[in-house]
Amino acid sequence: MQRKDLIKDEQVGEFIPVARKDEIPEGKGRVIKVKDKSVALFHVTGRFYAINNICPHQGGPLGKGKVKGHLVTCPWHDLQFDIRNGFGADGGGNGVGCYEVRVEGDQVYVCLQTKDVWAL
Repeated sequence: MQRKDLIKDEQVGEFIPVARKDEIPEGKGRVIKVKDKSVALFHVTGRFYAINNICPHQGGPLGKGKVKGHLVTCPWHDLQFDIRNGFGADGGGNGVGCYEVRVEGDQVYVCLQTKDVWAL
């Protein structure tokens, strides 16, 4: 995409266009490449969420996992992560990076600067 498609936010960083809203069905996820990073993008209850696509256990693709509510299950070994903040559902300290998402019109944007989930 051209540089004019980027959104700049002085406090958060650069938002990169990654998909159209209609490309990700409700209740589903998708693996996308943002620059050189593998990101899992989800569409749940009308909102979009982005987390690191790589499961910390053995590298499974979280964007290909099953989504139930706000939890995604790794398709390789069933670890679960909250797509709103990247926290592991088991409370054991596993987690993945979580990224800010914006929607403008039909376009979904992701900022690769990791979101401060403790401020939520």
